[in-house]
Amino acid sequence: MTLRARRLSLALDKFLQSGTTAVGVGHSIGAATLIALAGGQMWLGPGRRVNIAPDSRFTRLALLAPPTGFFQALGALDALRIPMLAWVGSEDSITPPAQTEWLAHAMLDWQTVDVRITEGAGHFSFMDQTPPQITEPLSNKQAFLQEHSSEVCKFLLS
Repeated sequence: MTLRARRLSLALDKFLQSGTTAVGVGHSIGAATLIALAGGQMWLGPGRRVNIAPDSRFTRLALLAPPTGFFQALGALDALRIPMLAWVGSEDSITPPAQTEWLAHAMLDWQTVDVRITEGAGHFSFMDQTPPQITEPLSNKQAFLQEHSSEVCKFLLS
């Protein structure tokens, strides 16, 4: 996890001009990595904090099927203060909607998290190509991806 976060920060170092900011879009563990980079404290269990240095260059996050169990320690989200769109499928058995709803509730004192739940979508519905051995639950995935990407872009550019 720390290596993934460090690589993303190094990519920002290389491609962002000094003084500019970035928006983040992440799916699943990529979404959790973005939450940590934006100031959330990631935990793998009691006494097992993942030390990821916050990166203040992020100004907005679009989180797709975010696994929020990493951030349920007391105070783990206290430093997170940027707008977030969190999107999950109703049929996601890996990161069920309750996890995304928990994030919105946990952030309620500081900001609103825009939560979207797509009826019939699964964990991998956000990916252009579903992994082998996974059956896509959406009947019209391409229409969903077009609408979804348009909404994510609107959020990130607003």
